[in-house]
Amino acid sequence: MQSRRVFMSKVASGLAGTLAASNVLGANDRIRLGIIGPGDRGTEILREALACENVECAGAADVYTKRLEDVQKIAPGAKTYLDYRRLLEDKSIDAVLIATPQHLHSEHFVASLDAGKHVYQEKTMAFTVEHAKKMRAAWQRAGKRTVEIGTSGSPAGRFPTPPVF
Repeated sequence: MQSRRVFMSKVASGLAGTLAASNVLGANDRIRLGIIGPGDRGTEILREALACENVECAGAADVYTKRLEDVQKIAPGAKTYLDYRRLLEDKSIDAVLIATPQHLHSEHFVASLDAGKHVYQEKTMAFTVEHAKKMRAAWQRAGKRTVEIGTSGSPAGRFPTPPVF
């Protein structure tokens, strides 16, 4: 049986590997992440991602200011936003971690891809079939953007091969 620590290290490795393989690395060979929803789960994923080489947190968005204060303790240089759309406007952010409540996954996923970001989204992928269809359409529009849905780096969770919706 796999421990939570081993599982999370695989998530971080999968995230970093996914983004590095997709040519996200740019200025100074750093991946600049933003996180939408840095609650308990989001913060755990963020910590694992930051443990990887060449990864930094550039921004965090949440409606709860306490969570933004907590991110500042982990990543003091990160900008904070009460509106996730302002985070997505930041052109210096390469990829977005999404760890919001399930009913918001579709909204944040679609907006992130439409903003030109690579996406790691915590599972469950979609809340409804309608959400999944909107997400598929956004992924199809996104071109070469990398998407991974909370699968701890397993190849089955990565797109750009067409996902089965």
